[in-house]
Amino acid sequence: MKKLWTVLWLLWGSHAVADQVQSFGAYQVHYNTFESAFLTPDIANQYGFTRSKGQALLNVAVTTQAAGQLPQSQRMIVTGTVTNLLGQIVPLSFKTIDEGDAVYYIAAFTKTDDEILKFQVHARPNANAAPMTVNFQRHFYVDK
Repeated sequence: MKKLWTVLWLLWGSHAVADQVQSFGAYQVHYNTFESAFLTPDIANQYGFTRSKGQALLNVAVTTQAAGQLPQSQRMIVTGTVTNLLGQIVPLSFKTIDEGDAVYYIAAFTKTDDEILKFQVHARPNANAAPMTVNFQRHFYVDK
């Protein structure tokens, strides 16, 4: 599992942009998308992801951070949808990856060449809590 964590953090660092984290009080919701083909075959197989030019992954992690301390990963209930420009809405099915000191949520989705997709992600610490909602869009291309 530590291999996947390392891959995800490397991807986060290499694709970092300002809008990939949103704060909600004490919580920070981090998110990014990446090509499923970036995963090694072993890691993709271990977690049941398909490596394909037509498939990408959404990674979500929620942290808290006290002053002068490292961020602490938080367990959440994460749900979401992806919508294309025609208005077709597809629910995302998140897999929880729990490595003890790191918890993150990954959902696979399909994409086509030159496609803009809109994402809505809800994270909540428990079923009774109000959701922390993140909305963003990404422009995807398929390497030929």
